Amino acid sequence: MTQLTDEQLANIAHDYYLSKLNIADISQKYSLSRYLITKAVDDAQDKGIVKINIYQNTKRDEKLERKFLQLFDLKDVFILRNLDTKNQDNEAMVTFAAEQLQNYLKSAKVVGLTWGTLIRDIINNFNEENHEDLTFVQLLGQAVNSSKRKNPLIQDAAEKFNAKCLTLPAPLYAIHPTLIKEIQKEPFYQHIKNYYKKIDLLFASVGTLQSVESSQFFMKYYENKLFANNDKNKIAGMIFGRPFDINGNFMNQIEPHICGISLDDIMKTPIRFVIVKNRFKEDALLGALRSGVITHLITNSGIAERVLQKNKANS
Repeated sequence: MTQLTDEQLANIAHDYYLSKLNIADISQKYSLSRYLITKAVDDAQDKGIVKINIYQNTKRDEKLERKFLQLFDLKDVFILRNLDTKNQDNEAMVTFAAEQLQNYLKSAKVVGLTWGTLIRDIINNFNEENHEDLTFVQLLGQAVNSSKRKNPLIQDAAEKFNAKCLTLPAPLYAIHPTLIKEIQKEPFYQHIKNYYKKIDLLFASVGTLQSVESSQFFMKYYENKLFANNDKNKIAGMIFGRPFDINGNFMNQIEPHICGISLDDIMKTPIRFVIVKNRFKEDALLGALRSGVITHLITNSGIAERVLQKNKANS
């Protein structure tokens, strides 16, 4: 059976979905059977070459938004009403976050970002634009993890806007603080550090210690050394590689071991967007909100309600 390349699948899908050609016309154009054309359309969707989004009217919970603005001193907050299913909530969150961030990116010059599945999904949902004066900056070194992805997220984001990007070719953590100090003397680090002070906007999500502990390499070589002086039971979440407790206090013992943007430069960034769609991260989100590291928040009403309950019980 004829095996079509990804490029051929993309061309057929383009003719079918965008040019609105029917199966018979496409079959004639490529001298392929109608069966193969129909299969190619399905394969393009299965392989992620084609993504079909069904947009619903996203409704926001203004009452919850006002509560969050008042309680956590945010500049802006978007709380989406829950839909019928978890998948619908996730798709709505990613689509909405991509739209909001893309609006903010129009007036930005330097944008910082981290990593993660949610960030990847948001980047994939950006519409392609020409923004040559925009620079995406990698905020932290790379966590040691196996991956089949061809490009770092920073490059994927830049390609969406025909923009520039600066990667940080260094580890996220180093056991010996002297290594971090030596890396910071290197010209490549000094160059990217200058951009850290000029960031207009950064976006990230919150993580948990459990997500870090899912790396066997980290657990074997780093966990005991980096968290030796911290009570792990008090870690509510992680953001920008830094653990914090439920009250928003960062555990500063890890700071000398982190390669990348300083917490001071993070806090000086005027727009710090955080997106949370995991309903089991209410502790992490509450701690991050109390830390003051978030200025702009996107989440849904279910998560928001859980955060308010936790905040009331933990006050």
